[in-house]
Amino acid sequence: MKRLTFRIVILTFAIAFAISTPAFAAGSIAGGVYVENGNGQSVTGGGVLLSTTSPLPLLPATIGLTGFLPLAPGGGYAVTVDGTFSFVNNALGLGYGIGQFGGARGSGTATAFLLHKIAPFTSVELRAYFPAGSHAATAGFLGLRFSL
Repeated sequence: MKRLTFRIVILTFAIAFAISTPAFAAGSIAGGVYVENGNGQSVTGGGVLLSTTSPLPLLPATIGLTGFLPLAPGGGYAVTVDGTFSFVNNALGLGYGIGQFGGARGSGTATAFLLHKIAPFTSVELRAYFPAGSHAATAGFLGLRFSL
């Protein structure tokens, strides 16, 4: 029950942040398949990403905040600040923040991701999470992202 309450709080803050960002910021939501491996367990389920981004002047890049909530047993969470570099219907990004996967708390969580645009306002996203700590589980996400 405690984990579910914490997940709801994180998701609420992520939604509130996405709604309250300035007009020049763009928001997006993604849903897809979540896989976690490590710490003696392997979990597969669904996952939801909420993101907001702001463009950097004179660069094909953005910076943003992303909240990730796995909808799987033992799930976890991640909230990261991401930097994204865009090129020809694709984007590569890196991020760092806080997170917990596999029941083990890490001192930080890194993420790397690839986006491929398949239609206006729609892209496929492949993302990996790497929590710090010797007992932390790594996590992966493959989903469909809809930009607002």
